[in-house]
Amino acid sequence: MKTDLYSQTAKSRFSRHIRLVRRIKNLSQEKVAEMAQLHRTYVGQIERGDVTPTLDAAERISKALGMELWEVLHPGFTLDEVAGSE
Repeated sequence: MKTDLYSQTAKSRFSRHIRLVRRIKNLSQEKVAEMAQLHRTYVGQIERGDVTPTLDAAERISKALGMELWEVLHPGFTLDEVAGSE
């Protein structure tokens, strides 16, 4: 069964992708929050999909993880982008 790349919402993709990248880079939610100048619980809520981040917050988290926002939101996101930036 082929999965449609565009079947997920941007919110769910962002949440899943930032959690994956954060774990691969061995960063805590607290560290990412500090680097993005956001509250730790807010980052956790975003990762769980409990809240929708503002564009500014999404961009700050992406930058804290060393990525551009468009990369994290792209439906074709792969972990190769993360491995290539290490």
